[in-house]
Amino acid sequence: MKVVDKPAEKVFFISDTHFGHDWMIDFNNRPYTNSEEMDATLIRNWNKTVPKDGLVFILGDIGDTTQERIIEIFDQLNGEKILIKGNHEDIYKEETLKAIFSEIYDLLYICIQDDQDVKIQDIVLCHYPMFDWENYFQGSWQLFGHLHTRELKEFDTLRTRLFAEQYDVGVENNNYRPISYYEVKEIIMKQKENKSFKQSNYY
Repeated sequence: MKVVDKPAEKVFFISDTHFGHDWMIDFNNRPYTNSEEMDATLIRNWNKTVPKDGLVFILGDIGDTTQERIIEIFDQLNGEKILIKGNHEDIYKEETLKAIFSEIYDLLYICIQDDQDVKIQDIVLCHYPMFDWENYFQGSWQLFGHLHTRELKEFDTLRTRLFAEQYDVGVENNNYRPISYYEVKEIIMKQKENKSFKQSNYY
């Protein structure tokens, strides 16, 4: 369990930036002409959202470009960066990832001090949505990416297979920018009021 030592308002999450990945634009109907335009917009959105002293958890699939270019891109991005690996990170050398990220994990459990509610919030971070996770029944959240959630009918069905305490922090689902801890909290609180989300694994 990693105890996050940043104030909650300084903590952000993102997934599936896919910097430099032209194929992803067509595949997911991203609103960009080419990867140069996409990269510039993602960089601008990130730096408008994340302060220089922020902390960003990146839940995988950072890009599909050269070793040098991915370092160049991340050097422009505000905040300390921690990686939870996705299924595309294997194209990068270990030394490349270590040049970008302060810490690297396959799966990560964190706890954040929520000053609004004066409590500790446990969160499980994984590139993939999970069927179940530790401390779910004690209010733990599970944040993920990979699915590229967007406005398609298929995703209305998908949401009924997820718990209210789960959320896709991928860029398509969050206006192509990182999402803050308190924004995630607000979304999950609303989801918990929506009975269309899965209530149990046992019925």
